[in-house]
Amino acid sequence: MRLRDIMPKSLFGRSLFIVGLPLIFLQIFLGYFFFERHWDDVGRRLVLAVAGEIALISDKIILAEENHIIEKQIIEDSANFFGAKIKILPNTILKENELLHPKKTRLDRALSKSLKERIKFSHTFNTTISSNKVMIYVQLPNKVLLTEISKKRLYSSTTYIFIAVMLVSSLLLLSLAIFFLRRQISPLKELSNAADAFGKGDTFYALKPRGADEVRQVTHAFLDMRERIRLHIEQRTNMLAGVSHDLRTPLTRMKLQIEMLSSNEDKIGLKEDVNQMEQMLEAYLSFIKEKELEIGVKSDLSKLVGSIILDAKRNDDIISPKKIETIDAKVRINDLRRAITNLTSNACRESKIVEISLIKKDKNALIIIDDNGPGIKKEDYTSVFKAFYRIENSRNLSTGGLGLGLTIARDIARSHGGEIKLDKSHLGGLKAILSIPI
Repeated sequence: MRLRDIMPKSLFGRSLFIVGLPLIFLQIFLGYFFFERHWDDVGRRLVLAVAGEIALISDKIILAEENHIIEKQIIEDSANFFGAKIKILPNTILKENELLHPKKTRLDRALSKSLKERIKFSHTFNTTISSNKVMIYVQLPNKVLLTEISKKRLYSSTTYIFIAVMLVSSLLLLSLAIFFLRRQISPLKELSNAADAFGKGDTFYALKPRGADEVRQVTHAFLDMRERIRLHIEQRTNMLAGVSHDLRTPLTRMKLQIEMLSSNEDKIGLKEDVNQMEQMLEAYLSFIKEKELEIGVKSDLSKLVGSIILDAKRNDDIISPKKIETIDAKVRINDLRRAITNLTSNACRESKIVEISLIKKDKNALIIIDDNGPGIKKEDYTSVFKAFYRIENSRNLSTGGLGLGLTIARDIARSHGGEIKLDKSHLGGLKAILSIPI
């Protein structure tokens, strides 16, 4: 497994990983080091102090020589000065199996080690009888000394305070890191959204330079580039508007002059040439003229596909629906209709059987057109999307148009954030797949 396979994919995730991972390791190291040192030093001292008190009490009870009054006084003094609850179990002897020290917990191990250093008599202890008490048994001559000690005397409250402070400080630092990282990442997200909107034709997407100096520089560079492209498109539009007006005027005069000719044969030929010129002019302008973008609205794509099938039928073309799912997507309905119509008209012109499908895959709507025509070579899959590229080399409009249909369709698909791909159809011809984000 490689490191990049486990690293977060987003910039925010990776930045948080870089900041948070050392912080987590630091807290674990400090916690472990403090905890170990605490039990080796402070904890051991606390247990040794308790063991020393029990050893002192044991010696005093032995020196009392069965004097119950002195023993009672020792018990009272122990409670008053040491906070230990003492009981004397007369005529009791601890069995060998009872003298085995449990070592399940860290407290058990600390007691086992420290009691041996202070108490010279046989002894044992129990830390499980009570949740907040420890019972320590010491074998004295003909009796057992039972000492009940609070567990608080064997623990230092600094342990819990340190852990609490460590956790709170870690969460606070992590929260601050997340807050500032989000503020640093958000300008990049806005820049990404602006670039995506610009690719879809929105040249006035609101974008304000902010964030780190490097991010501001990138944003300024993007805004300058967007403005240069916008001005270029605007100049091209104005130029084409003039060209359109200048060319339409002589074409109209030529039509009038043709109608005045007496020879029908000359009139038919010239009329056809003028009509082809007019079609070519309309196709060129339709491709390169920048139009005001239609506003995208939520639409039922299945209804759009159904209307395209009906339109084809009116033009004596048969398109068979294969699998049509109900899918809603925010699209510019007229532009998308044109893109699909370009694909279906190409298929109908080149084949006899055409099928159309509308399916949902992941977060995309796929419009798939299959035909049984001659298809195209795989090496031409990319070239056919180039403007004015035609597999058939003649410029006769009746044998394949101007080579702009697929180019326009792909531009529309990309302006929606989608794409068009070509493949081999199961019908033997060409498969065109138009994908639109939902």
